[in-house]
Amino acid sequence: MSTNTIYAQGTRSILDQQTRVSQIGEQLSTGKRINKPSDDPRGAAQLLDMQQSSQINDQYASTRSTAETQLSSEENQLNQVTSALDSAKQALVHAGNGTLSNADRDSLANQLDGVYQQMLSAANAKDGSGNAIFAGFKSNATAFTGSPGNLVYTGDQGQRQLQVDGSRSITANDPGSNVFAATTANAKYVATAGSNSGSTTYQSLDVVAANASDYGDTFQLSFTGSGNSATYSVVDTTTGNTLVSNAAYQSGQAIALGGGLQTTIKGDPANGDSYTFAKGANSDSNILNALANTVAALRQPVDSAAAQATLTNTINRANRQVDNSLDNVLSVRSNLGTKLNALDNLDNIGDTQSVTDKQNISKLRDVDMVSAISDFSLAKVALQAAQQTFSSVQKMSLFSQG
Repeated sequence: MSTNTIYAQGTRSILDQQTRVSQIGEQLSTGKRINKPSDDPRGAAQLLDMQQSSQINDQYASTRSTAETQLSSEENQLNQVTSALDSAKQALVHAGNGTLSNADRDSLANQLDGVYQQMLSAANAKDGSGNAIFAGFKSNATAFTGSPGNLVYTGDQGQRQLQVDGSRSITANDPGSNVFAATTANAKYVATAGSNSGSTTYQSLDVVAANASDYGDTFQLSFTGSGNSATYSVVDTTTGNTLVSNAAYQSGQAIALGGGLQTTIKGDPANGDSYTFAKGANSDSNILNALANTVAALRQPVDSAAAQATLTNTINRANRQVDNSLDNVLSVRSNLGTKLNALDNLDNIGDTQSVTDKQNISKLRDVDMVSAISDFSLAKVALQAAQQTFSSVQKMSLFSQG
């Protein structure tokens, strides 16, 4: 074997051991087994996939946190709305007492106005970031604007979709029109008196056959004449069909409104008085306007039978509007609860996946310090041995030349 070959082998051995010592030293310094792709090309590729998967899981966790914050903000407001509607119901029941004085009714009006203001504040509430909760995509808008009794929704129907998992997205808000100006499919019929001058009031509004073909239609009951000559007619305004024409009216009698509904009217009608009976009508669904109109009615002096009838009909209408609104708000809250529970479950799954990802990444990437220290000691010994061997070969070569 030539001297050049021996030198080359000795040099290569020293360089290999130096590389080994340097590599293990870097692992001990960083605590990582893979510091660059060349350390373990296949492992580095697996590590990249694992890290990307972990980052995606972390992003979903962040999105879920955002969704939970937004849904919780809405739930907090709707919790207040539910309490407000309960208070409104109690005030309306009290207001229905026909023995109250004008002063008593004015006191109730103030109480109900407080409920109205509380609900309006909730409807126009903003979250911790200053964004309108119930204005859809119009986060800088005031959801409901206008004068009391004439409020209109000025937001939009936008619902923010957040991807909270690889296979699921969740709507993180409800437009105010779906909360404060809507009813459920099971909403009660609401009776609205016209500009009546007689003393009639509707005493009941009963479902007799919810499966009737015309149940859900809108009906108008109108009176012609007055006193003993008063007659009534019933028109299905949805179809335009006249169901009853100029039938003799008797106070307290049950009047059929199609095949599924009937009402009882008491009192003396005036010519042209009327009632409209509707289910889920837009004009009946805005609870904010309903409360404001009732407050205004309670503040009007009751100085005649006609005035008492107007107030009673307004209160009866408001009672049903509050019932419908409360059912709707509870439905929205139930949906919110379902979403929040789903997010909790996804959080638990995501947390478990995060722990697993970190363990797998650590197992593949991080160095076993005990083994690395042992390997480092052995590598230094091997390097020293290679250096000593090379030195001995050099001396032998020089001696041979002499």
